[in-house]
Amino acid sequence: MAAAGGSNIGLRKNNEDSYYINEACGLFAIADGMGGHEHGQLASRIAVEQFANLVQGRCLESFSLAEMRGLFTRANAAIYQQQEALHSGIMGTTLTAVIIDEDTMYVGHVGDSRLYWLHEGTLTQLTMDHSYYAELVRQGTEELHIENRQKNVLLKALGPEAQVEGQFLQQTLSPGDMLLLCTDGLYNYVEPEEMQRVMQQPVLQHAEAQLGGQCPVPAVQTGGGQPLFQDGIRPSPLPLAVVQRQQRRFPGVHSFSPAFLLLFF
Repeated sequence: MAAAGGSNIGLRKNNEDSYYINEACGLFAIADGMGGHEHGQLASRIAVEQFANLVQGRCLESFSLAEMRGLFTRANAAIYQQQEALHSGIMGTTLTAVIIDEDTMYVGHVGDSRLYWLHEGTLTQLTMDHSYYAELVRQGTEELHIENRQKNVLLKALGPEAQVEGQFLQQTLSPGDMLLLCTDGLYNYVEPEEMQRVMQQPVLQHAEAQLGGQCPVPAVQTGGGQPLFQDGIRPSPLPLAVVQRQQRRFPGVHSFSPAFLLLFF
């Protein structure tokens, strides 16, 4: 198994995304924060930290979807409590998390980040977008609302409410399968056909560079030159060169967040 991610703040002043990579234990997650400035970044960081805490010095011996549900419940509670303590309005994040145990993948998901699965030449979106526009598409009425300013409103996220119900699934993987976790800043600008073409590049780092606009993954530094994030939790992926400032609304909250994470099984 191999994995890579990239980060580039693009046109934003703050990067509200975080991701987690633990190849040895098969844990991967991406989160797209909202809430403005440091609060969105804090929400996404809390989410991936909750996920990273599953590994306490050693890899998991076994896992289940019930445990993934519990993880999302704890992450949601932690962000909600932080929101209440800060009294700063709505604070939340998407979270798409993957655990790979031998040939089985466990997935937990809330929000509009996505997980794509490339299997035998077919790219499939495994996760469901929890957004207003996606709901219109499922109802077959998106053309009636294509100019609706609320089409990018999130219907579900970790943190804004005391409880949230996510999507949880289990999938068997085969050698040669590829996975792409990404936020809306990628899929809003890159068609699935282009994603698949890039994912099928023969070298992982080359595929990452193609998606990320030659975006390296250095340790993120604070103003004092010290690493801001440790243990694989970093502000995450990636605005392409063509990405414009994008608006997404969640009752009065704006977020601009491009990101991706590639996994090769």
